[in-house]
Amino acid sequence: MKDKLRISCTAGLTALAAFFLSACCCGCVTADESAKAEAVSGESPKKAEAPVAEDAALKKKTARQKPERPAYESYRLRVAPVGKKRIYKAGEQIRFNITLLDKAKQPVSGQKIGYAVSSGDGRLQKNIITTTDGRPLVCEVSLDKPGWVQVRAFLLDENGKPLLKRGKKIMAGAGAMVEPEKIKAGCEEPADFKSFWDAQKAVLAKVPVKAEKVEVPLKGKQAGKFKCYDVKVDCVDNVPVSGYLTMPANAKPGTLPAVVSYHGAGVYTASKPVRNNAISFDVNAHGILNGQPKEYYNHLKTNDLRGYPQKNKNDRDKFYFKNMYLRVLRALDYVKTLPEWDGKNLIVVGSSQGGAQAIVAAALDPQVSLCLTGVPALSDHCGNLAGRQSGWPRLFSVKNGKPADARTAEVSKYYDNVNFAKYIKAPVYMTVGMIDETCVPTSVYAVYNNLPAATEKHMTIFPTEGHVGKNPAGYRAMNKVLKQAAEKK
Repeated sequence: MKDKLRISCTAGLTALAAFFLSACCCGCVTADESAKAEAVSGESPKKAEAPVAEDAALKKKTARQKPERPAYESYRLRVAPVGKKRIYKAGEQIRFNITLLDKAKQPVSGQKIGYAVSSGDGRLQKNIITTTDGRPLVCEVSLDKPGWVQVRAFLLDENGKPLLKRGKKIMAGAGAMVEPEKIKAGCEEPADFKSFWDAQKAVLAKVPVKAEKVEVPLKGKQAGKFKCYDVKVDCVDNVPVSGYLTMPANAKPGTLPAVVSYHGAGVYTASKPVRNNAISFDVNAHGILNGQPKEYYNHLKTNDLRGYPQKNKNDRDKFYFKNMYLRVLRALDYVKTLPEWDGKNLIVVGSSQGGAQAIVAAALDPQVSLCLTGVPALSDHCGNLAGRQSGWPRLFSVKNGKPADARTAEVSKYYDNVNFAKYIKAPVYMTVGMIDETCVPTSVYAVYNNLPAATEKHMTIFPTEGHVGKNPAGYRAMNKVLKQAAEKK
């Protein structure tokens, strides 16, 4: 059933028109979808007649001067919830302020802006163009059922077209949740979910934990203080775990917690995080080479790994994420063989696709002691069957209330965080962005609500941000563990 979203936007802005823009939904205002455009420079100044003997230095200085930027590029457009409240009851009024300030933080008059209001089903509810008169616009919204609402605003030119800065639309947004604790998974867990993954773990266990380790020199202040290795660990189907392992030089056996970090969507090398009191193992998502030129990753992105999130999605045993998740586990297997590991603290970290991997790690390896998962992808694949948006990578569409691809819908259940979440015992620190249209807030809460009642869990809400990777509460918890471990040495 379609959400009933009530909207009242008043105060200070004179409405010129209220209409639906040609692009459906709030995607019409996102920076990600904008194309590159030429910079707007305004009217060119008239050239003065050059003197016969122009000063060469002045001429050189003038040539270096950058064209003047349009005033609107320095404007600050802001959408913010009124007050500190982020979670509301069904039917309760949610108020947002839309403001536009110049470089001197003064209100701007006479500038066109557009704003869009929508609920979490992905459909545009209202889209309005207005002209500023120096006062804030107050937008009141209410939703009559559990879900998510958001308001997005963007700058427009005199013809009502989005203005660009560095090729991206100038926009801001904010959102809020309505009774998020009542958001349930769109599908039931398959009866053989656990046995399926137990079988995959058994297959993995038959592959010896054999690693190839090559030392990589570190530069600057890290040189001599830390050791770094490019590591490849044998895994299934001859695709290794591939990542960079770092740890303090001369670490003693049994003294260090381990932090294993996983990557978001894309194709790129592992990184080299260093922590004073920990083993750090950063794993690239695809078992590919690390430290290669950009051309190497671009070639994979446009060839072998093009469209990987949808690869074999209608086959439970061949879906791309099966082996990625087994590499997630093999990375943990390897870290646990290191003599420096303290045998107790095994921390997993990731956001987006990496957040999904962190959830899988905590669900399938009971030795994981702390899980940091930011805006996790691969969540609530069946959300669209419950009248919501599904999380990335949106494996199937819905037609007449049923999956357009029934087989893929069934496979998706074995790769859904809502089902993995049930098996996590470690403390979980999760984040959600209230204008995130990649891993939508309802999909994140569907996972959060499926964590066991006995599991310690924390959610950090970013009311004015989208697909963010930060997890401040989680990192504070992790740093506390690392500090306590160091004090026990």
